[in-house]
Amino acid sequence: MKPTLLVCFTLLLSPLICHAVQLSDYDADVAALLLEYQGDGDVAALLREYQGTTASSAMARPSVLTIKEQDDASTYVDFERGIILIETPDKVLLKEAIVQVLLTQIDPKLIDAKTAQDFGLVNKGKKPFFWGQIRDHQGEAIEYSWRAERFADYLIKHKLSQDSRVRVAIHMVAEHTKIAGGKYIHYSQAASRRYGVSTELIMAIMETESSFNPMARSRSNALGLMQVKANTAGRDYFSLIKGYKHTPSSAYLYDPQKNIDLGTGYLQILSKRYLVGINHPKKLEYAMISSYNGGSGNLWKSLDPQANRTKAIARINKMSVSEFYWFLTNRHIRGETRNYLKKVSSKQKKYAHL
Repeated sequence: MKPTLLVCFTLLLSPLICHAVQLSDYDADVAALLLEYQGDGDVAALLREYQGTTASSAMARPSVLTIKEQDDASTYVDFERGIILIETPDKVLLKEAIVQVLLTQIDPKLIDAKTAQDFGLVNKGKKPFFWGQIRDHQGEAIEYSWRAERFADYLIKHKLSQDSRVRVAIHMVAEHTKIAGGKYIHYSQAASRRYGVSTELIMAIMETESSFNPMARSRSNALGLMQVKANTAGRDYFSLIKGYKHTPSSAYLYDPQKNIDLGTGYLQILSKRYLVGINHPKKLEYAMISSYNGGSGNLWKSLDPQANRTKAIARINKMSVSEFYWFLTNRHIRGETRNYLKKVSSKQKKYAHL
């Protein structure tokens, strides 16, 4: 019989859900870790996703920042789950890596955006990137070296996992997403005023796209907080808003302020150019969200066999708001887009006060 781990988790107001994980599908070290972390589903899931990856291939989800150091240290920052997994060859390097993570700035303007090779940059004039999102064993936010080193010692003593390598998993606080998103509200509000797109929509899209990981990069090379593709949305933004042809660089798109401005500008382009003719503002918003993810062309294809824009818009305008939402979440030709609209719409509620 193959060794099997039963992984169980609960959903709100739902019964216990379980699925079997075949441990033989994983390397021996990873299988052992899965058993060790079976009580912590989030850490086990992160291990399953990233076992055996390299710096260039570990891009399965934009919400995860992966750093591979030259000394064979690896750090996985899962912005969505609120977990940081650090592993190194020995305890000395592990302590150094933990302190580095706790005090780093993760400043996209200053580090190598492609490889994050300068991850760990410390600016004594600024609070660390994870300040408030991580608290030590005494419940205190970590700002200075002495507290970071003390917490690292505590983690190594009480939370260490060890086989051929040593590792610790650091859990962020429950409200980590709110704290992370708070850094970008002022940029979103400025973009909202500039382009006439609601702040709540900008923030909901940003959370859905990257979980507020400023270094997010997808397999399709969508970059930054709002997961902008340079050769599509980026070119449209410069051509139609800035007034000249240009393809933004990776460094440009990793800059939070510029990324938010560009992503919001593209939402305006969708509403004022590609989706013009949709009469009801809420239906227009739903179309914007779906098209931000799946493109306006796929929206027309979902509504008309020949992807005729005029016929598709006429059909949209005949639907009620609830009918159009149902159509997009049940009949859009892309499953990812059907789920994307649900996610963004549900997240908008938490930002309605902005």
